Amino acid sequence: MLEALFFQTYYAYLRGDKQNTTMFFDLLREEFNRSKNKNSLSTTQLRQLKEIRTAIDTGAVKPDEWVCEPDTPLVIDSKLVYLKQNDLVKKIHWDALDALRTNLNSDQQFHLYNIEHPCGNYGRIDMVYMDAETVYPTEIKRDQGRHDLLGQIEKYTLYFKMQLHLKHFKKVQPVTICHQYDRHVLTELKRRSVVTMKYSSINDHITLSLV
Repeated sequence: MLEALFFQTYYAYLRGDKQNTTMFFDLLREEFNRSKNKNSLSTTQLRQLKEIRTAIDTGAVKPDEWVCEPDTPLVIDSKLVYLKQNDLVKKIHWDALDALRTNLNSDQQFHLYNIEHPCGNYGRIDMVYMDAETVYPTEIKRDQGRHDLLGQIEKYTLYFKMQLHLKHFKKVQPVTICHQYDRHVLTELKRRSVVTMKYSSINDHITLSLV
């Protein structure tokens, strides 16, 4: 019962539904006080509930507004222009899988789950990786990470967070990989706890580094 109420609370919060977030949070708190098994919620879930309580108290529960239109000029490195988007996605996987796993501090179960993974009404994300506990929705730009990237990765992250009750994974860690970033976009991605990487090409071999 506690876990069911947790997911009701968490999903309402992710949708920005203040009324239902408050209602389910109150129900969860009452059930928690009555429960004999107070350890049924994980440390991560308790941390998320603390965040939700703060959001309720400060009135910060609100739906996200997706930024979808680019507002900066397109920048493409002439050395990489020959790669189409689908080819770049595959090449990053084949050339830089170990670097990706290392940069994410992942375990030996790290693997590619899917390419062009459907995310309901939000579209398709370029790559999805998984390890023992975490799913990594990964969006790739062959050129510059611009403001539309913020909306994309936020929507895909929301989609995977809304699947947590299925218990295929315990955590969601969004990732972006670009050739370069608009500096304001990079700041905002980091603020939202997105792992940001950039790729380079050395002798036709893709390398990755954290930004």
